[in-house]
Amino acid sequence: MARRRRRTPLAFGVLFLLCLVTRPTHSQATNPNPVTGARRYAQFCAACHGADGKGGDKGAPLVTGQSVANRSDADLYRIVHDGTPQGMPPFAQIGDANIGAVVHYLRFLEESSIPAGASTKPPPPGDAGAGRALFFGKAQCSLCHMVEGHGGFIASNLTTYARNRSVQAILQDIASPDSPLVRSSRVVTVTTDSGQQLTGILRNEDAFNLELQTQDGRYYFFSRNNLSQVTYSDHSLMPRDYTTRLTPNQLSDVVSFLISSSQTPPPATEPAP
Repeated sequence: MARRRRRTPLAFGVLFLLCLVTRPTHSQATNPNPVTGARRYAQFCAACHGADGKGGDKGAPLVTGQSVANRSDADLYRIVHDGTPQGMPPFAQIGDANIGAVVHYLRFLEESSIPAGASTKPPPPGDAGAGRALFFGKAQCSLCHMVEGHGGFIASNLTTYARNRSVQAILQDIASPDSPLVRSSRVVTVTTDSGQQLTGILRNEDAFNLELQTQDGRYYFFSRNNLSQVTYSDHSLMPRDYTTRLTPNQLSDVVSFLISSSQTPPPATEPAP
């Protein structure tokens, strides 16, 4: 008779992570491959930083301090890719898609760890109502980003984005969205052998295949044998002209809206009968 296997703490950690990502949250709806992110986090990060991101014997907490909250996605990507002088090893070898999935999962853990109604700062000088109108109107932010369940989903959910970020950090992200450019957010245009042309975000690629996500959220998988041309850009979908498209007052309004939204508790839901 085969002996029964004992479940190890790591197995429970992976199970806990997978259970977390089955909960219906904004992050799960808007960030690609949440289960992949949970698995890669468990595989490469949990041993040091804890299954829940709250730290361990070998690594600092990621969701209870400011390690994640005060950094942009590009910063987190670079840290995972290159490592840190403090001793974290680089993980470039796991590939861009897996690093991107880990970063998205860190945002999920960050959002899950924030108590409802938490607030860290008052809104900056600016009109949050005017900022909302700009976000969903002239600035066209909502074509890609979602706030409180409204907007696009090809880019990150900004519902809690500004909760622990300074005004200067938010303005920097708006003014220089590709500093640095995250490889998994790069815009590419592909042309198939039949003449079909699609432009979107490069989600994954290797020597044989390419994965593209268009602005409507759809994924396309191509064999390189069926592509006649692939054109790589040096930018993401994020516009790079907001400092000229919007006035300083309008930029302040958008920042005020993002911070105000991040401090608003999620709406209460009726208990199931």
